[in-house]
Amino acid sequence: MVDAMRYLTRSSGRRLAALLRHTGGASAVEFALVALPFFMVLTAVFEAGLVTLAQQGLDNGLDRAARTLFTGTFQTNSDGTPAANRFRAEMCPAVVYIDCSQIKVEVTTGSTFASSSPTSPYNSSTRTANSSFGSKFQCPSANNIVTVRAVATVPRYFKFLTLNGLQLAAGGQMVVSTLVFRAEPYPSGSCGS
Repeated sequence: MVDAMRYLTRSSGRRLAALLRHTGGASAVEFALVALPFFMVLTAVFEAGLVTLAQQGLDNGLDRAARTLFTGTFQTNSDGTPAANRFRAEMCPAVVYIDCSQIKVEVTTGSTFASSSPTSPYNSSTRTANSSFGSKFQCPSANNIVTVRAVATVPRYFKFLTLNGLQLAAGGQMVVSTLVFRAEPYPSGSCGS
């Protein structure tokens, strides 16, 4: 019996030593350990890049369209089209990765910077878009303080990533762009309907 135990111990020790010397599958095991973190970082970079692209496009589009409000060009070139639709059409050439028909715009005016405040586009308790946002378009006059806010929703492909606090319950990501400025002293015009 003792001889049998020595034999098993010696043979299992040899088998273990042979197994430790064998390195044929080491690459596969190392790849398996590194693959999951690598692909998670890769998807995070991809998703962040798409959201940043959408945010930059929305910022550029709003800047371009707000410039027409700032100078009075928007007001003097009124053609009877609803003002929000015309403003969105001014934004669209600069917008990337966002469906222009889905952009909501709100323009508010005031006599002081404190009195010109737009509605919040995000309802944090339900994680949805605020339904009342986008219903105001106050045509600015000369020297008004103007607040312009544009909102769009971009798709999210990797919902396990949290990029900012404006994730929607339906799975999208809300991007928001806001500009506040004092309009130039131009002759008063009408924005249309």
